[in-house]
Amino acid sequence: MASLLTIMVSFLVGALALYYGAKFMVESLESIAIKLGVSQILIGLTILSIGTSLPEISVSMLGGIDKLLGIDSNIDAIVIGNIVGSFFTQITLIIGILGIVQPIFISKWKIKREGSMMVISIIIFLLFALDGSISRLEGFLLIFCYLFYLSYIIYQERKVQKNIKKIKKFLAERDGIAHPQKKTKEDGESSSNLKDITMLVVGLPMLIVGAELTLLSTHELAIIFNIPETIMGVFVLGFETSLPELVADLIAIRRESVGIAVGDLLGSNICDILLATGSGSLIVGFNVPSILLVFDIPLLIVAVLLILGFLWSNQILSRIESGLMILFFSLYAISKLFIIQA
Repeated sequence: MASLLTIMVSFLVGALALYYGAKFMVESLESIAIKLGVSQILIGLTILSIGTSLPEISVSMLGGIDKLLGIDSNIDAIVIGNIVGSFFTQITLIIGILGIVQPIFISKWKIKREGSMMVISIIIFLLFALDGSISRLEGFLLIFCYLFYLSYIIYQERKVQKNIKKIKKFLAERDGIAHPQKKTKEDGESSSNLKDITMLVVGLPMLIVGAELTLLSTHELAIIFNIPETIMGVFVLGFETSLPELVADLIAIRRESVGIAVGDLLGSNICDILLATGSGSLIVGFNVPSILLVFDIPLLIVAVLLILGFLWSNQILSRIESGLMILFFSLYAISKLFIIQA
């Protein structure tokens, strides 16, 4: 077994690579999407949510590969714990922090669509996990559910954008407003495109290496300190892989792109529970620790219903409600540690 110092260095290097790899990819993907002229909510729900979920996806897939190759046959608790922990952290702590920075507005139409899908995705995950494992077939079905949802929202958003363009064209023709001429490509734009592609190419390997280092070092730390792997997966790795969402959404809010932040918050959780879980399970089936089934996932459902209730009441998550979500996370963390140690 490697020394404690080596493991800690590996963990910190992996954390930095995971964070900056995700940051580079998120920024480049966001820039490319904006240049394509798609809506803020669609960027958040698709490009950005997948981008900020890449740490969870990477950890899940590399965990599956490690288990398949026999590198670490007991990685299940960390991988599944990371997915549940990341979801829980984002829907309570992360959204609470963002709501304190600035009250978050979301329309009831988006709450109905994305909120319903969050609840449905958790229920699907729970049903598959009730027998204590998620098989390759179930992993495939999780991915299929996510791709179906992704196709649906892209279709809906494109339909909305087409209607908006038609309305703008009609108003322009009615009021005699000339259409602006298309801009020609400039050297600055080409340079910006090259920068986006470079960040994408650099960010991907950093993300993969970071995921592998943090995954293996987290398992080693759990063994050395005799800490249950679900604790390490839920809190340490779960919080770490949630950092890209926090950073990206704080940046989006500061740029007054609240639609991007809201879309990422909702879309990332759906992506984590369906795509991230399915990606790893498709490689090799994962066992699901019973503590997650009887404690973590039921509380996760409560947290989702609580946040959706706050948003549905007046379509704004106030600073007081945001503080309550942070308190909910704190109570969950204390209870989790107490129950596991009892």
